[in-house]
Amino acid sequence: MRYLIFLMLFFPAQLGAQTGVQPQVTAEAPTDPVTVGQPAIVRIKLLVPTFMPSPPVFPSLEQENMLVRLPERASGPISETVDGETWSGVQRSYRLYPLQAGPIEFGKQEVVVTFADPETNAPTTVIIPLPEMTLNAVVPEGARDLDPLILATGFTVDQQIDGSTEMENGGAITRRLTAKIAGTTPLLVPELIPDMQDPLLSAYPKEPRFTESEDRGVLSGQRVDEIVYLAQQGGQTQLQPITIRWYNLNTNQIEKIDIDAVDLTLAPPKWQPPDADTIFRLLALAAGLTLVLWALARFLGPRVTSWKQARRDRYQISSDFALDTLRKALQANDISMSYSALELWKLRSDTPDMAIGLEEQLARIGAARYSSRTGSKPEAWAAALSELKVMKQTEHRARNQLPPLNP
Repeated sequence: MRYLIFLMLFFPAQLGAQTGVQPQVTAEAPTDPVTVGQPAIVRIKLLVPTFMPSPPVFPSLEQENMLVRLPERASGPISETVDGETWSGVQRSYRLYPLQAGPIEFGKQEVVVTFADPETNAPTTVIIPLPEMTLNAVVPEGARDLDPLILATGFTVDQQIDGSTEMENGGAITRRLTAKIAGTTPLLVPELIPDMQDPLLSAYPKEPRFTESEDRGVLSGQRVDEIVYLAQQGGQTQLQPITIRWYNLNTNQIEKIDIDAVDLTLAPPKWQPPDADTIFRLLALAAGLTLVLWALARFLGPRVTSWKQARRDRYQISSDFALDTLRKALQANDISMSYSALELWKLRSDTPDMAIGLEEQLARIGAARYSSRTGSKPEAWAAALSELKVMKQTEHRARNQLPPLNP
């Protein structure tokens, strides 16, 4: 990997006495793109012409979407020849792990140095700004369609189920997924268990647990996701299967991990007798409802009875009543009652002329019944009922016919 070395001599604002010779600071950072989740080494070198009575204060280099780690023995003494003289100092190394693709600009960074003045040997403190640095984080071409993005040299996910899959109402079962990742930080591992909307279960997720380790600058670790499910109702359900895709940096291939579903059988809630408070509330509700119904019956009962009686009276003086009486007489083959009902209808109907057909049929029935001749025709009650049907339909059409616009 190529590095760009910034070497500058600064004459910054001095916090102590003015000196003629200032410390020197160099910064070394990679210029090639850095893969997301992989380390980029940045070194800051500080040299002074004398010595430092107190340690320098280096910047943290903390940035959004980036991990900063100081390797073991991150700082160490150095010495170099400057203009024929030996200068001493300190070098600080950082391991930076970008967590997102794109340029990372560090902005204004400073080193606070306290050194002995070459002329007076008095402690002198100065602030030296670092040269601007930028890292360019990238995603391998084969992994650009991954969502979420997991880049690693190794990745496994194990599932554990605590509790019985034959669940009583109110019973609990725990689903735990442990992801182990190599070659990067476990902070890049996404949420392992997706949200689940199931009326039979209530989900109670716990905070994820992270464990990170480092071996010669190579990060690894694990993430543990855990959700407790409580049975709410009876029935059959399952904790859904999970598929996780990740990019193997060793093989430059996308690999897949499948987590099996967990089938659950939930027993229905057991009946529990109501407690005293519930019984009291139910009795109070029943008493209140009975009182309301009694009041309604007392208030509305006479009005409903009066309305029914008025409706019955209107019906009994209507032509419909006469028609219904006539129909019953015809069905009973009662010729005397049929004539009486027919005359009643003619008095109440607006279309009494429509009774001609029925009168003819009744006349035939009477002739057949009272004729002294043998071989007379049978009584035509069916034809009389047909005439009644036609008569009824005609009357209804006449009743529903709209009045003329200009009478």
